[in-house]
Amino acid sequence: MVTPLHTQLDLVRDYVNTVDFETGIDRIATADELAMWFSEQGLVDDLVEPTERELADALAVREAIRELLLANNGAEADTAAASKTLEEAGRKSGLGVRFEDGRPVLAPEDDGTRGAVGRIVAAVAELAPTDEWKRLKGCRDENCRVAFYDKSRNRSRAWCSMEVCGNREKARNFRHRHATAAG
Repeated sequence: MVTPLHTQLDLVRDYVNTVDFETGIDRIATADELAMWFSEQGLVDDLVEPTERELADALAVREAIRELLLANNGAEADTAAASKTLEEAGRKSGLGVRFEDGRPVLAPEDDGTRGAVGRIVAAVAELAPTDEWKRLKGCRDENCRVAFYDKSRNRSRAWCSMEVCGNREKARNFRHRHATAAG
């Protein structure tokens, strides 16, 4: 049930980017914020009331997806734990194959908070075998970790922004080289 406003890639990227590590702002840090975000994305028909456990699970799914996106970017990531988290979220939402107009789709049975999380997990599952998924990455800058789509011809982008994160990394490397040479 990904809305016309979002492609699956956009949905996954936007979900991961609900937290900004540099500013510390998390747009889905509370149950009310999570409910509002799900509603704004069209992932639920009515405003849901997530429990604290559902909020914790939704945040764990977000970070599990981030781990997979970091792995897509060649960064060290715990893909086994991330996969287990996503599998559990899929199970809790009743994720399974459904048929819509004779076409198989991955969809959750749950309509509430778990269903919204299940729709995001379904988007990841449907994207993962595609070339498009490999272009969805997590920024290598440890202070950033923003999800971004790599539009480069050879899929070599490491940072969400060369101007900010890329320059920071280059400056770090420069200082390290000169400190090593001086020491």
